[in-house]
Amino acid sequence: MKPCSRLTCGLFFGLTAFAILAPPDKAVAAFYGEPVQLRGRHIYFTSWKYVRQGAFAWRLQVDPNATDAERQAGAWLKGDGTRPAKFETSDMPRGIRLVAQPAQKVPFRSGQLAAQVFDEGKFKAWYVVEPCPDPEPFSTKDKILPGHNGHVAYAESIDGTAWARPRLGLFEYAGHRDNNLVWRGDLNGSTRGFHGGSVFVDPSSQHERYKMIYLGLVTDEEWAAFERKYPGEVDSMARRPDVGGFRCVFAVFGAVSPDGIHWKSLPEPLMIQHADTLNTCYYDLDRKLYVAYVRAWQVNERMADGQPANSTSWISVGRRSIGRALSKDFRHFSKPEIAVSTGADMAPSHLFYTNAKTTLPDAPDNHVMFPWVWELENDGGSVWLLSSPDGWHWSRVAGGPVVVPGASGEPDGAFVTCAGNLLEYPGGKWSMGYSGSPIPHKYPGRDLAQRKGLFPGLAGVSGLATWPKGRLVALQADADGEFATVALVPPADRIRLNAAIPPTGAMQVAVRLHGKGEELPGRGFEQTDRLLGDSLELPVTWNGRAELGCGGRPVVLRFRLQQAKLFAVEFY
Repeated sequence: MKPCSRLTCGLFFGLTAFAILAPPDKAVAAFYGEPVQLRGRHIYFTSWKYVRQGAFAWRLQVDPNATDAERQAGAWLKGDGTRPAKFETSDMPRGIRLVAQPAQKVPFRSGQLAAQVFDEGKFKAWYVVEPCPDPEPFSTKDKILPGHNGHVAYAESIDGTAWARPRLGLFEYAGHRDNNLVWRGDLNGSTRGFHGGSVFVDPSSQHERYKMIYLGLVTDEEWAAFERKYPGEVDSMARRPDVGGFRCVFAVFGAVSPDGIHWKSLPEPLMIQHADTLNTCYYDLDRKLYVAYVRAWQVNERMADGQPANSTSWISVGRRSIGRALSKDFRHFSKPEIAVSTGADMAPSHLFYTNAKTTLPDAPDNHVMFPWVWELENDGGSVWLLSSPDGWHWSRVAGGPVVVPGASGEPDGAFVTCAGNLLEYPGGKWSMGYSGSPIPHKYPGRDLAQRKGLFPGLAGVSGLATWPKGRLVALQADADGEFATVALVPPADRIRLNAAIPPTGAMQVAVRLHGKGEELPGRGFEQTDRLLGDSLELPVTWNGRAELGCGGRPVVLRFRLQQAKLFAVEFY
């Protein structure tokens, strides 16, 4: 099996203002509706994106001798209210719901890492290495806030299990260059550092194919220059008081690379934002924009009460949220606006701490997030699944959290987070990195060597959160259900289902040409051969024939389900 190629990534752990963006050189008209061209070979049901909403009509009761035109007349346009009308529906979805599926947590083996991308036939990972504890006369690490001076190392793997750490010789560390470091933010007098970063593959560029986004410390000169160039775009919360004598003024920075190994730092901040979390970015193939998801804050504007500009009075009332920023050139991003925050359906003490934005393997138009929801009442929390039909508008998928903590006293007994991309691994698995902690997030004992309070000597754990291939969300019918897809251009002439159909259940599929009112001959519900079992690849046939029989023309697939789960439809 060949794992899929991916376009976005999160590094180890960690409404739209189009008016600010210059228009493209040549405007291309966009047309909406159907038929739809899939970007891959699958229909995944993480949202209702590919499910028809259904339609209805009120039909006038007419004389038995009425013409066909009179019989089909809609009551809303032709009725005068003097004759009764009948309610009729078409392709109305019934008896189905979307249910997020829980992951299996698989701790890492010794030396294993979480891949961020699969590219050029390899799993690739960029991870953080703490600064060398010994003095390095060429380094400014002692001037950078602890926790914000990580170095970035590179590793690669063929199978996602055995990892090679190439000896690159690019940076000195602990007195030698025999290492796999590819990035340091504490050299040449810089105090920028590195925190909460991610790497992604940019399909629109060759010379800057790999791009990095990360949080760094910004100087007063950089702040002033940015404010002059982009008035009104700085985040005032990014300027905080010093902590322990260390500067705490933040911005989001970028770097570019042709190969993911040799990096060039971009001189100006991408945005000045207090994005103290695991930030992600990707290139949106549809909008032709770079889209970054970063930390934002749901907080009221306070009155002018004489507090200093770097006051942190917002911390106790500001809710951590997920913001979105846009760029045409990966040199300057719009001021982030909140995309996901604590909703009225959530507890007021629950906050979105991380975002873990990604897309589904081999389906760059299927957008999901795996945010850690921080539960303040216990200083812990779980990972939930959010989905979006377009990468813009988000909702939580019902079914509860998908990655949950272990029992108290276990290495992940307090909280868990996810980061990186959802990738396809050998063995028919989808996986992404997770990390767990035995102690609450703010408990004073992160330094394991010195912890004497809660669970001394018990380290946290990292690994892969894993699902069977394609089984992130189930379109589920507990009893009888039915729905139809939007019209699709079939990328192949056969389909198979990723489904679970028990002996007491059933599933039937009918094929209809786009714009036609009836199924294709021999491709109706009654001709569907019995579908039964729990399989990632369940072929659909009609009286023994597997071809859709549409000649490549757009089709609508109709489904009837009974006590069954449908995860995906694959064209093959």
